[in-house]
Amino acid sequence: MTQAMPGPAEPAGLDLPLVRRTGYLLHKAGVLLMEDAERALAAQGMRVRHFYVLAALESGLSLSQQDLSRLLNLDPTTMVALVDEMEGAGHVERRRNPSDRRRYILSLTDGGREALERAGHAVDQVERDFLAAVPEADRERLKTLLGELLADRWPRVIAC
Repeated sequence: MTQAMPGPAEPAGLDLPLVRRTGYLLHKAGVLLMEDAERALAAQGMRVRHFYVLAALESGLSLSQQDLSRLLNLDPTTMVALVDEMEGAGHVERRRNPSDRRRYILSLTDGGREALERAGHAVDQVERDFLAAVPEADRERLKTLLGELLADRWPRVIAC
């Protein structure tokens, strides 16, 4: 009986069917990338969640806490606490939605934009380091493929 040679996604010496599952590989890569990003952002007193909120608000869309909760897959109670922290740090501000006084619209402050710029550089470096073994054309193709996979799976974000 001949043994199959390990493919690029199957490390030599690791005979686990799990490592041939695309979903597991995507999950594992994501976990490792987020761990690296958490370490890089910790040096700035920030977490990946903070960065994601700032990056989402950079769009200029009128996003509510509920919108961000759906976009980032965070429990609404967790999102409220996170926005409280970020408001306290001077990175975001809440404004009442003029068309629905029960909702708050979030926006970046000048301090939030500065924090996002610093954090963005750190996350960019983490991504470059993480993907260093992958040729640039393949990195772009990976991003395109992931975008195609997610195209119809984004939550509907309500622009107010």
